Amino acid sequence: MNALTKFQHDLEDPAKLGYPPTLPLEVALAEHPVKELCANYGISRQEWRDLCDDTHFRNAVQGYLDELQKEGMSFKLKARLQAEAMLHQSWKMVHDRTGVVPPSVKADLIKFTVRCAGLSDEKKDAPGAGGVGTALQINIHLE
Repeated sequence: MNALTKFQHDLEDPAKLGYPPTLPLEVALAEHPVKELCANYGISRQEWRDLCDDTHFRNAVQGYLDELQKEGMSFKLKARLQAEAMLHQSWKMVHDRTGVVPPSVKADLIKFTVRCAGLSDEKKDAPGAGGVGTALQINIHLE
């Protein structure tokens, strides 16, 4: 796949970042030298230079650095990292044309993606929706 074809393919799939989603975290953790990380991910010296110039990549690394300082390596951070890595699989399932993925699964994935992106019409402060609204629930069990 030449560079233009790869670029066009990446435009078709917005889940593609242009770099592995785990790379910014590994850079932030600094457990391995950059040269070793690049070798593990198959990143050339020029690709690394391009990444270092990429604002999105730099912001991702800084975001992880900030988060690691606040809360250490948390379960939530690991879950977010996994979710980011699964975006590509979700994209493939939604666009499956073989009939292997049922329409109901595709619909659920689309709804979930829209909700995660904050584009749904659901009220954000509805009780139980994770909003900041005030809710009071009283349960009385009569026997």
